[in-house]
Amino acid sequence: MNLRNLIISLLSLLIFTGCAPPVVKRLDVPRGTEIAIIAFRDCTIAGQKGCHGSGNITGMIFARVFSESNKFRAVPLSRPVGPNEVLTDDDAVDFARKKGFQFVLNGEVDEYYSVSPMTFRVDRAGVSLRILRVSDGSVAAFFHQRKEAGSNFATPDGLIEDMAVHVRDSL
Repeated sequence: MNLRNLIISLLSLLIFTGCAPPVVKRLDVPRGTEIAIIAFRDCTIAGQKGCHGSGNITGMIFARVFSESNKFRAVPLSRPVGPNEVLTDDDAVDFARKKGFQFVLNGEVDEYYSVSPMTFRVDRAGVSLRILRVSDGSVAAFFHQRKEAGSNFATPDGLIEDMAVHVRDSL
C-alpha cells in the first residue's frame, strides 16, 4: 500500500509541476509550411510596466523558434493594428491571405511580468494563440498558458521561448 501511495504522489507531482498544457490540434500543419506570425497583442494589465512592447517581443520569439527547426518556415509580420488593439482571427486570416500565406499565427500576451534578480519574486509570462488555416479560416491549433519562472534568474522571454518550443514541437 505504501508503494502505491508513493507512485501516485510522484505521478501527481510530475503532472502538476512539469507538464505544459497541451496544444489542441484540430488540423495538420504540413511539414515545410510557411507560417505568418503576426506580432502578438501586448498584454493589457493596468500598471504592469513590462506590457508595453511585449507583443512584438513575443512574436519575434515565436518566429525565431519556429524557424530554428526544419519543420516550418516562419515569417514575422508587423501587426496591422495597434499593439493594444484586438486583431480578430478573421482579420488576421484576411491579412495573411493578402500576403500569400497558407497559415497564420494570431495571439495575445496575457502576462509579461519581469522583476530584478534577487528580489525574491519570480517573473511570469502568459500567451494565448491560434494557428489558422488561411484558405477557410479554420483553427488548426490553439494554445494557452500562464507560467511562473522556476528561479529568480529566469525571464519572461525565456518562459515564452519554452512555450514557443512546446507549440512548435507539438504541431
